[in-house]
Amino acid sequence: MAIIFSGFTAYLFYVSSFASYVYALVVLGFSSLLSEAGRTGFLKQHFSQQQFLIIRCVENITVALPFIVGLIIYQEWLLALGILIISAALSYTSIERNLNIVIPTPFYKYPFEFTIGFRKNYPVIILAGFLMVMAVLYDNANLGLFAVALVLLVCMMFYMQSEPVYLVWIHALSPPQFLLNKVSLALLYATLLCLPFATVILIFFMSHAGYLAMIFLLGILYLATAVLGKYAFFPAPMNVPQGLLMAFSFSFPPMLLFLLPYFYRRSVRQLKPVLQ
Repeated sequence: MAIIFSGFTAYLFYVSSFASYVYALVVLGFSSLLSEAGRTGFLKQHFSQQQFLIIRCVENITVALPFIVGLIIYQEWLLALGILIISAALSYTSIERNLNIVIPTPFYKYPFEFTIGFRKNYPVIILAGFLMVMAVLYDNANLGLFAVALVLLVCMMFYMQSEPVYLVWIHALSPPQFLLNKVSLALLYATLLCLPFATVILIFFMSHAGYLAMIFLLGILYLATAVLGKYAFFPAPMNVPQGLLMAFSFSFPPMLLFLLPYFYRRSVRQLKPVLQ
């Protein structure tokens, strides 16, 4: 994870002059997730006010610390100090996320992963759109390619949590048919989500079409691996060894040649008692 984070930091600061601000938005987004009302309410029930504030402050600063170090390395001293102060201040806040707003999605209700995932992660999609606009304005093709990779990464995150067994049992399909259906729909919807970004790349940065194809091909392979990995230990959620295998594959893509068949065989075995 440290290697992946360091690589992400170096790449981001290499491709964009706005990297420090993107960096700040990411860390503040993570810090705000820890301030969710249900979570803070749970902590308040089990700890005194003083203990609660200490726990929240330590949490936020721990999450922000790697980003602060990254900003200091790139000599963004004021932004690093600002993130430290804001992260500590967020320890005293509680964010209520239960808004009665239905966010429309371009996806049909099945599969549910994309509908729910899109509505939960739409700020990241908006951020990717902003990065694409900046790529066009400042003639930075690498920033546009990063926006496409970010969208594909978000699509992978849609499959990090297992659904109840009932939502699998209701399908009148064999395990191979079920997995084929899941993977094909995931790839279709990911392509639909990436299409506007890819169109912009092809219009403004046609010379980078090869890099776009490579990023998209790797992205759909990782997405297919994430879908199969979700059911490899079903109904249990993704475990630590499985997560480490996925993380390692990011730094060594040929690992997918092992992970795809391995996750597929395990998924078929885990789904047989549910679907047959």
